[in-house]
Amino acid sequence: MAYRRPSAVEQNASIRERSLSVAHQVAEQQGWLEKKLKPKRITARYPVKGAPLLYATCGFGSLGDALFGYNSGIMSGLLVNPVFVSRFFKDYGGADGTTASINPSITGISVACLQASAAVGALIAGRLGDMIGRKRCVRVGGFIYFFSAFIQIFAPGFATFVAGRTIQGLGVGFLSMTVPIIQTEIAKPHRRGLMVGIEYTFLIGGYMLSCWVDYGFNFLLPDKMSWQGPFIVQIILSFLLLTMSFFLPETPRWLAKNGFMDESLQTVADLHSKGDVNAEHVQQVFLEIQQAVIYETALGKSGWGEMFTRYRKRTIVGITVQMFAQLNGINIISFYLPSTLTAAGFSERKSLLYTGANALPYTAATIVTWYLADAWGRKPLLILGGVAMAVLLSIVCAFVEADLAVNTKANGQYAFVMLYNIVYGFTWGPMPWLLPAEIFPLRGRSKGMALATTSNWIFNFIIGMVAPDAFAGINGYFYLIIAGFCLFSAGLAHFYYVETANCTLEEIATAFGDRAFADSEENIVGVVSPDDEKRKSAVQ
Repeated sequence: MAYRRPSAVEQNASIRERSLSVAHQVAEQQGWLEKKLKPKRITARYPVKGAPLLYATCGFGSLGDALFGYNSGIMSGLLVNPVFVSRFFKDYGGADGTTASINPSITGISVACLQASAAVGALIAGRLGDMIGRKRCVRVGGFIYFFSAFIQIFAPGFATFVAGRTIQGLGVGFLSMTVPIIQTEIAKPHRRGLMVGIEYTFLIGGYMLSCWVDYGFNFLLPDKMSWQGPFIVQIILSFLLLTMSFFLPETPRWLAKNGFMDESLQTVADLHSKGDVNAEHVQQVFLEIQQAVIYETALGKSGWGEMFTRYRKRTIVGITVQMFAQLNGINIISFYLPSTLTAAGFSERKSLLYTGANALPYTAATIVTWYLADAWGRKPLLILGGVAMAVLLSIVCAFVEADLAVNTKANGQYAFVMLYNIVYGFTWGPMPWLLPAEIFPLRGRSKGMALATTSNWIFNFIIGMVAPDAFAGINGYFYLIIAGFCLFSAGLAHFYYVETANCTLEEIATAFGDRAFADSEENIVGVVSPDDEKRKSAVQ
């Protein structure tokens, strides 16, 4: 008699009691604070289901990305705004409205204070996200972002402004840690690259928006609204994020891990099948989630030390990919491009215009990732990007150091910086946000993503602090150092990283040589084939 593999529906029914037992075990492992903060019930408030809900949730997360992308670009324009500079840097050599006489370290502090606190925020969110849920963690980050923008608008001096920006960094850390997890936990395996690609496009779209907002409000000089206007836009965007957080679902994997099994199944169905909990592909996804939760709960509560023992390779991949996202130089461009172009011979307003123009192809390039992340895979994009960016930055160095006419040097730097941004936009830009969010198991996903995101912000802070002094000391040769990091990162991706394209979050454990499920992988994976999954998603 031929063997018949049980369906996902039958397997889900058979492990129902085990899932409920696991939920009770998870509750017993919780500490006093976790029990106080964890929601007692989950209520669905969203008005749509299926693809509209999926993309609305993706848009919610992407708006969070847009906020910290916006913050990355806002300071670059303000540093060439004479009203802003004279107001906040008058005691540090900026009374004339220019940064020429300001100590580079003071400029670095005004930029990098946000990155330092964002690293702290990411670590806090790593624990808090497990307690209160992904969606509520974004809500907290959005609220911090919202009220700290008011502090910066009404700051009387440099110290208060830096304090407001530092507080805002905590919110940025919350958003940058949590949003990629939301995207990966709601997406289908063959669309995860697309979802995180959209997320990164919003991030760079936020940066692009800040460039053009800075340029537009610059026409209001010498009115103070020329620098306050960009913060008003910040407030509007963060208020929109806060509002959306009340009307969109929690991720099904967090729900299952915390004992909300019925809500988890219903959320999977609402996101991927217009609410049909009996759909085979919905039952298959829910089966994998339940089995992963059962297995990981049996391992006990994940500790920070375990990230460097049991999950050491994943942690190294997560930390280094985010580290090189910064060491490969993007925020040297984002933070200081208007100042660099002004120093190269452009007027202040022209430098803002060209910075905004540079952001257009940069944002457009991120759209390529929507297809290539899943079609080519993660590693080929990282290798291509590392090599290409090293070449382009070397050419930028040549233009900076060459004895050429001022216009030729300025135009040459600008052209190859734009090409560098385009390459970064579809390689080392999005991939470092996708990989850490997908490689860690559910029990350690928040902590792993927190470590990776903290790495990003620490090296973001280092770049923000070091760049002004480095350019003052060795000029364009600093670009060669960054080019060396680009080449090293390409080699690391080739020899050490693991390809994760088109794997479910639970199957990725197998790619790292770990076990993912309580039962045999053969009984769990493959009940619905990837081709079946794509065909079913095509008719939704």
